[in-house]
Amino acid sequence: MHGNRRMPLVLTAAGVLGASIIAAAATTADPGWWLYCFSQLGAMRDGSSALFNGGMVLAGAVIALSAVPVRRGLGRAGSAGFPPWRAPATLVPLLILALGISLVLIGVLPLSLNVFAHERAANGALASSAGLLLLHRLHLRGLSRALDRVASSAVAVLCVGIAALIAGVISLTAFEALAFGSVITWLHILETQVTRLAFRVAAPLTANSQGLSLSPIWGTGLFGVRVKVSAEDAGRVLGTRPT
Repeated sequence: MHGNRRMPLVLTAAGVLGASIIAAAATTADPGWWLYCFSQLGAMRDGSSALFNGGMVLAGAVIALSAVPVRRGLGRAGSAGFPPWRAPATLVPLLILALGISLVLIGVLPLSLNVFAHERAANGALASSAGLLLLHRLHLRGLSRALDRVASSAVAVLCVGIAALIAGVISLTAFEALAFGSVITWLHILETQVTRLAFRVAAPLTANSQGLSLSPIWGTGLFGVRVKVSAEDAGRVLGTRPT
């Protein structure tokens, strides 16, 4: 299967996490969980919590794995006509990996097990997300108009969301949904863009695909390349005309 036709990893992670949240919310023993935060779903020590925590671990692992195609695509950006992105080609995948690991730790260390460690993992996810948006601002603008728009929207959502959370206008659950939703959307678009970029650069350029052909030494049949050379240039190459 073509690399750009496979199921995007970030989209897969989002689907896994969404399904686990829905399943846990439908079976939880605490119907008022949404008044606190999503992590409350994983603190019940029952089957619904296992669904939430397991989904968080799996989604985090898949997001961490998405750092691989992103690294590959950004590393080949220079070959596709973009400026050499050595810094983001290293830092962006590292932050994606950190985001994925943070989500895994959120599932492995639920509130009911270790509040301090759980909160540090949540802070790590937030810091990784903010770092990714900052790197977009510094290095990735212009890669995709859609990516630029989503990045700007995500920054606005984070700033307004934090202010609304502090003011008590929205709950932590609402802030988590808005913040993570915007960041995961940005990350999905980034993955699809750089995956297409890597595939486009990696595709071999053949004579037939470019509609070019070499000299009669290589044949002039259907699969040959047609190179238009002037008589004067040909004479120079063959040594029959003075330079």
